[in-house]
Amino acid sequence: MRPTRLIALLAVVCGLTASASAQIRVGHWNICAFKGNSAAIIRVLKEMHADNKSGWAQPLDIITFNEVTASARTSLQSAINAAAPAGVTYALATYTSASGEDSASGAQAMFYRSDRFTEVTALHQDIFTGASRYGDRWALQLTGYTDAKSRVYVYGTHLKASTGSSNEALRTSGMQALRTNADALGAGVPVIYTGDMNFYSNAEGGYQALIAAGTARGIDPYGTGNWTGASNAIKHTQAPAVSPTGGLVGGGMDDRFDFVVPSAAAADGNGIAMIDGTMRAVGNDGAHYDIDIGAGNNTYFPGELARSNALADDLMIASDHIPQILEFTVPAKMTAQFAATLPTKAIRGIACPLTVNIQNAATYASSLGVDALSYAVACTGSMVGTASGTAALNPSVSTAVVSLNTSATGTITGSVNVTSSSEAVEGASIALPVSVQVIRPSNPSLDPTLDLDSASLSLDCEPDSGLATVDASIRNVGYDASQSKLDIDSVTFSGANASKFSLTQGLGAGLTTGSRLLRFAFNTAGVTPGAYATTATVRTSDETAAGEQVRNVTVNLTVNVGTGLLGDLDGDGSVSFSDVSFLLLDFGDCSGVPADVDGSGCVDNGDVAFMLLLFT
Repeated sequence: MRPTRLIALLAVVCGLTASASAQIRVGHWNICAFKGNSAAIIRVLKEMHADNKSGWAQPLDIITFNEVTASARTSLQSAINAAAPAGVTYALATYTSASGEDSASGAQAMFYRSDRFTEVTALHQDIFTGASRYGDRWALQLTGYTDAKSRVYVYGTHLKASTGSSNEALRTSGMQALRTNADALGAGVPVIYTGDMNFYSNAEGGYQALIAAGTARGIDPYGTGNWTGASNAIKHTQAPAVSPTGGLVGGGMDDRFDFVVPSAAAADGNGIAMIDGTMRAVGNDGAHYDIDIGAGNNTYFPGELARSNALADDLMIASDHIPQILEFTVPAKMTAQFAATLPTKAIRGIACPLTVNIQNAATYASSLGVDALSYAVACTGSMVGTASGTAALNPSVSTAVVSLNTSATGTITGSVNVTSSSEAVEGASIALPVSVQVIRPSNPSLDPTLDLDSASLSLDCEPDSGLATVDASIRNVGYDASQSKLDIDSVTFSGANASKFSLTQGLGAGLTTGSRLLRFAFNTAGVTPGAYATTATVRTSDETAAGEQVRNVTVNLTVNVGTGLLGDLDGDGSVSFSDVSFLLLDFGDCSGVPADVDGSGCVDNGDVAFMLLLFT
């Protein structure tokens, strides 16, 4: 024993929590009626949770045990609870100890994570395998999945021990009984065989029965070749100590008696399926053939000598078998939703693409632990487009672009249907309904009766007379409930005099019927007499809708600035008959034009009389 090495082991396992779990970790261990050191058993179980030899660690999801006597069951339950990572709880599956099983070393037991699986107790069966022994069949439903193939059947068995033709025959008949039971489940049902099967070689009839053709034939993770001898030491599971204490069997590491073997349906890479290359006998570094597993140094965890040695020391006193781990994938879990909030309205005749985000949302510790998610996208109604592919794994997403048929006005409906044929996928069919009102685009005009996009305005003013204003109006031609409202968004002025102009009124959204005043202003501060011109480009757009469009209208503005001499309407520096002519052109105007020389508010006869008095 090397007690100081336990410090390294505990440092590794204490950091493991429930959040690390994802795909399915299956373990098996012949616990030898709990005769071993209980503290060492707990530490080995903790290390099974923390085992990262395949590149990741996660708590065990399922673990089966052999040689669980009725009296040992309570102690084993306590050890399971003590070893569980923070936040992880385990339930004991249906436990049966048929008459005589305790005399044959004990029954089979299985524990499973209660947050990840639910046992379907009605499907539990005891299967007689000879020599007072019964195998157990448990059915576990994976939490969060509803497909029939997300239910896995786990078999736990302890076949007759020892050499000799009669013992081999019992093992063969026992395995045949298990296979008959499993084959009857039907094709495609995932099955995992576990147990101390006591096969001495791959030539044994019982092993051949395990891998024989049939719906539930076993697929040995190590292959079907020979496993005896030093060259195959990495596969051996008994016995970790040459000369153990406490009634454990010794002899050194030289037998592969223990197995975790998936059926063909649980090894085909679809749904719940074995992850190739993850089978291991916990603590076996392949360098301890026919000796203590703790002899010298153990290198099970590469680069972690103290941790490996501590585990080896514990295995020697925990049981006369060492446990095994095999990793399995979980089925894909599909989510699909529009990448953005759907529009309630769309402009007629525009291209209206809609992006759908599709994701494989299954949780995982390693991306290897999730089955691939194949998907297909099809549309109905007014939706158009198809797509297919393999969805990205959370947190990434795959996208598919479909479009809305906007060729006619009115409320249109349809659906984007995302389906998956991946085995046991959760959310295999997702329908995304669409309902959008298609409307005509808005239509701005600067004329009260015609559809005009351009107009010209002029005004007269004097220098330093404040803001001089002139008005236009804009309307939404032909508006009704099937047409977009008109938004007046902004205005820009062009030309050398642009900085003197502004729009003081008229911007805003939602113009329907009627018209809106556009008031343009000219800043007279510091200007000299003369003509000032600009083009005002008024930006208008449709209301918020898919495919909203921009339409500009233009107003050509001309401002005539006088000399500042009262009555000098033509800006020549004097008041003459020419100015009277300009006054007569504005006769009757009450908008505050310069021709209102007497300030009465309107250009009338009083202004004519006053103009004559101003003659120079």
